[in-house]
Amino acid sequence: MHIESLDIGKGIRLRVLPTKKFKTVTMSFCFHRDLDEDYTYNALIPAVLKRGCEGFETLKDIERHMESLYGAVFDVGVQKKGERQILRFSMEVVNDDYLAEQGILAQAFYFLNRVINRPVLEDGGFKKEYVSQEKENMKNRIRSLVNDKIQYSLERCAQEMCRGEKYSRYVFGDINELDNLDSSKLYSVYRDIMQSSPLDVFVVGDVQPEKIRLLFEQSFSTMDRKRMATIPKTVYKKLQVVPKTVTEEMDVNQGKLAMGFRTNINAADEEYFPLLVYSSVLGGGPHSKLFINVREKASLAYYAFARLEKFKGLMFIGAGIDFDKYDQTINIIMEQLDAVAKGQIAQQEFEGAINALVTSLKGSMDQPSQLIDYYLGNSVIDSDITVEELIERIKAVTVDQVVEVAHNVKLDTIYFLRNRKRGYVVHEKGN
Repeated sequence: MHIESLDIGKGIRLRVLPTKKFKTVTMSFCFHRDLDEDYTYNALIPAVLKRGCEGFETLKDIERHMESLYGAVFDVGVQKKGERQILRFSMEVVNDDYLAEQGILAQAFYFLNRVINRPVLEDGGFKKEYVSQEKENMKNRIRSLVNDKIQYSLERCAQEMCRGEKYSRYVFGDINELDNLDSSKLYSVYRDIMQSSPLDVFVVGDVQPEKIRLLFEQSFSTMDRKRMATIPKTVYKKLQVVPKTVTEEMDVNQGKLAMGFRTNINAADEEYFPLLVYSSVLGGGPHSKLFINVREKASLAYYAFARLEKFKGLMFIGAGIDFDKYDQTINIIMEQLDAVAKGQIAQQEFEGAINALVTSLKGSMDQPSQLIDYYLGNSVIDSDITVEELIERIKAVTVDQVVEVAHNVKLDTIYFLRNRKRGYVVHEKGN
């Protein structure tokens, strides 16, 4: 599945993936931002813009317009990839070829242009009511993280592990900053995004790239683009690591263990392909060492997995355990890492790891949003490898290559969420 890249100029790249697999056309406008001190403002802006625009001033107006476009889907979001934030504005519409009425795709482009470039304003800034309401929604979203204890433990592990690094910033911002948000600055940050942030526009569906270019240029011809910001590359190497331990207490019935490792490899490196297989051998499913040895044989964990953060060169291991099994679980997890580094990888573990990765990647090719997310990741690391090529690279990985990358992986932080004893506290050991 070949993606065609068209350089529009002024920091805008149009990425078109022509495919007959889908009866819809999906488009995403992705603005790249440094994960700097404005990260809370960045996170809030898509939510405020979603509330209304010129011609469609309210959510009700937008809903009616989506219905008129044969049930089109409109959404916004914010992601973190390494040390950058991605502000995303997306639409999915039925392909014109399946409709008696033509021009639905063109209307989608014009609608996104209004959302992005013509927000509802008052007194030289965003509508105060929308800002106030979306601030509260964002606060609730940040607070709700604690309700998902698995994700909460992984996020807290990352924050402690990367303390002092930009990556420690939560993708949806900081509650204290939302409380003290400067409305005039919010609009100023928005203007800066529109004028200077690199923009990737992805379109997936049965479309012609040149027609898409024409539609984009017609609908976004008035976009005010000036200087282009350069986003620093993510810092991902940290070789001198002194492991630290952080324990947090809450009213929980099950301990949540999160272990953070530095791989010193990011997705642009050649070693990334064996690193993918390494992570899958360790904890990528029922075939993995963590599942078999920690969960099944030793009965130490209710779940156990390994997950890569490929843009920052990190790996996380997560496990749900009984509180009194903490030391025993850590020991057996570290034994699994040691076994891989020594080349103790069974054939079924190795084949299972590759099959699991290939199956997952093939599944992503059936989802336009996942395809866009994959090629957005490519944009972050300046890669042009297709999903099909990635599958072939994974299939070509050898056991020796997996063993070699295993020696790069260094434990950085152990985070443990356990039951409350004396109130809410955080304990630390290490540097």
